[in-house]
Amino acid sequence: MTLLGNVRTETVLSGRYRLVKLIGTGGMGTVYEARDEHTYRAVAVKLFATPDAMTTADRVRQEREIRLLSMLSHPGLVPLYDAGTHEFDDGPHRFIVMELIADTTLLRRLAGGALHAYEVADLGAQLADALAYVHSRGIVHRDVKPANILINDEGASGFVRTVKLTDFGVAHFVDGSRLTNDGTIIGTAAYLSPEQVAGEPIGFATDVYSLGLVLLEALTGKQEYSGTLIEAALARLRHDPEIPADIAPEWRDLLGRMTHRNPDRRPTAVAVASALRGGATQITGPVPLGPARADHKREHRLHRAAHRHAKRGTFSLATRWRRRNVLVGSFATFGVLVACSAAYVAGLLH
Repeated sequence: MTLLGNVRTETVLSGRYRLVKLIGTGGMGTVYEARDEHTYRAVAVKLFATPDAMTTADRVRQEREIRLLSMLSHPGLVPLYDAGTHEFDDGPHRFIVMELIADTTLLRRLAGGALHAYEVADLGAQLADALAYVHSRGIVHRDVKPANILINDEGASGFVRTVKLTDFGVAHFVDGSRLTNDGTIIGTAAYLSPEQVAGEPIGFATDVYSLGLVLLEALTGKQEYSGTLIEAALARLRHDPEIPADIAPEWRDLLGRMTHRNPDRRPTAVAVASALRGGATQITGPVPLGPARADHKREHRLHRAAHRHAKRGTFSLATRWRRRNVLVGSFATFGVLVACSAAYVAGLLH
């Protein structure tokens, strides 16, 4: 057996889920690929830290994530199959069992450059649908970012088919009690909304703002708010995202509204999904603002896929982009807990 993190492969949780390999680690747990010995299917297992290693707030968030996932069922979300507790040498560990998405994340896809506008419109509509469903249940995700967006089955065309939103570890009910002190910021610095940075109450518009930054990054291949944790968090209070001049007017309007600093001025997730699907804008083989791709066969397949979807009226915002090569390096996302008071934020801005 091989030691992976704190757990050996071939360990069987609750007599059923055999751990196969490590997928990734995060602040609240470790994710493994596993095999369900009852159904023989591959699954993903998220193993939480032992209670002794967590704060009270961490334990509450752990149980809340399990409860939230058990309440949610939508094609744009990773479904929860099971949950349980397994006794290890260092004590009991809670775990959850989910669908295994074997392909990749949007973060990894964007490391190769910007996506085509019709791809962004499609994945954006799917994510907005998922958020609309989550919001209808009174839940705010609070951490919409490329690393939490799973891409499932690109298919032979290389075209993104389905995306799923994952990781509800910091999600909360809009009318729920706060698990943090006033002014504490929870989320990922590069994708925080202005109200999160300022330590103000958040609502569904918070997720819409973060999704707007994700879509802008997918179109340009560039993370809008980078730098140190504090720099990334505070930059959006000083200036709005820079939407390129050569982006289609429909995109400029939608992204501008999604990333408005006033949450009351942002569209709902339902409205975003409708805007991304509902127009008749002609698709003419868009070229992304990003590094040129060497795979011309894939490029041709993508253009053909775009025209097929155009005939169905699927993409209202997949419009012509002016050719432009921009050297875009790999970027890093921040999976962090940023804590700063609203007073501190105000002080830094003066």
